[in-house]
Amino acid sequence: MVYPVGLEVADVDDDVGVQFQYLIGGYYQTFAVSREALENHFGLAIAGFPAEDRNHAMLGSFMHGWQRIRDVAARNRRVPSNSRIVLTSSVFQVNEVTGRG
Repeated sequence: MVYPVGLEVADVDDDVGVQFQYLIGGYYQTFAVSREALENHFGLAIAGFPAEDRNHAMLGSFMHGWQRIRDVAARNRRVPSNSRIVLTSSVFQVNEVTGRG
């Protein structure tokens, strides 16, 4: 499996949860998964946790969903792009059976 590089967890007040770089078409593209997408599609729950535990929880949710995140990133790529592509909740399809992504 191909893993992301340059993982960064955003500040607690930032809506962007995890930023990463992914090699697509010979170029590293910077992506970010919104905190909302991590909550709605990958089980992130950070309410009541101290900041240092929130970072760990965000990375855990990100890695849990990495295969789906990677597939969505590949579909939303712009090669090359000089800016970050933010993957929000709306780009992840919802499973009609479970109601979750």
